[in-house]
Amino acid sequence: MKNYILLLLLFSFSFLYSNVALENQYSTTNYDQSQNPRDRKLSTDEVKQRGIDLLVNEIVEQIDEIDLRKMARSAIFETSYGFRWKMVNLHTGKKIIIKVDKDFNVISARTGDNTKIMIP
Repeated sequence: MKNYILLLLLFSFSFLYSNVALENQYSTTNYDQSQNPRDRKLSTDEVKQRGIDLLVNEIVEQIDEIDLRKMARSAIFETSYGFRWKMVNLHTGKKIIIKVDKDFNVISARTGDNTKIMIP
């Protein structure tokens, strides 16, 4: 009886270990599901070449709630509708998500809790 229990435990552990190993293999090859697959992160060279950095600064200066001395900007993502980026206040941790169309007209500027801070 002890031999059967030992074999059963050994078989079940090997079966569980093989499933975990396969799941880890598949999870590393998949992309992040939280990001829209159509969004593409622009490189810093591409941002400078296209002059997007200057346009972003113009948009950000129009928003009253942003104090540029205390804010950090994320990378700029090109989306199907235009561009988007996040800004974080380094002192308070408040997040602002800004979306603009291809012509850099503001679509929305929202805080992290999805409340509007600027009506376009």
